[in-house]
Amino acid sequence: MIEIKNLKKTFGTLEVLKNVSFQLNKGEVLVIIGPSGTGKSTLLRCINFLERAEAGIITIGDVTADVSTATKQEIQHLRSLTSMVFQNYCLFANKTALENIMEPMVAVQKIDSKTAREKALRILESIGLPDKRDAYPAHLSGGQQQRVGIGRAMAVNSSLMLIDEPTSSLDPELVGEVLKLLYQLAKNDTTMIIATHEMEFAQHIANRILFMDNGEIVEEGTPDEIFHHPKSERLAQFLKKFTKNKENLEL
Repeated sequence: MIEIKNLKKTFGTLEVLKNVSFQLNKGEVLVIIGPSGTGKSTLLRCINFLERAEAGIITIGDVTADVSTATKQEIQHLRSLTSMVFQNYCLFANKTALENIMEPMVAVQKIDSKTAREKALRILESIGLPDKRDAYPAHLSGGQQQRVGIGRAMAVNSSLMLIDEPTSSLDPELVGEVLKLLYQLAKNDTTMIIATHEMEFAQHIANRILFMDNGEIVEEGTPDEIFHHPKSERLAQFLKKFTKNKENLEL
């Protein structure tokens, strides 16, 4: 089980996360939606200590840490249980697709190169890019780069995959190939927390959805509850604006 209790994060005088709390069971997909700048990405980064929150308790499986007092060893232990997919890919430009996927296995998990290479080749096959194993990021499309980024996260067999706006940097025609891969991971019971602006994707992939605004969880529930029976006026306004924008794009 994943549990976040009373997570707080500030940047200067700005409160970015205000006592954020939620739970997630193994094999579930939790999707976070909300307007830009509301703390979705910061929340993901705080869970694996890419950003350090000022207060809160993080539990992943049987490992629990108080973020205000966590030692370097505790932080490394929690990080080893997570993997991150970034919205801007964050691939190593000087490494091939194969080497990018191998990197966390060799550098972090200390797996021997032969074993890591064999696993990376299997992952490239599963993400539909076996023919791109020797290609460098500069020679991959945005969708292909993001799939390699997801493959790199898959390689470490983490307890929790954190996925930050996976399609925000992609051209619309490339979005589908990334979402298809995430659907496949969900079908394989991969535990994921996904921040996204893709509302239709959120409805179909999520077990539960959090709606965040101004650093707080305003509402949470099943996709049906969130999208068809919103309880708060703020969520209703957000969904109405999203629907209106979609209708304008389709005109």
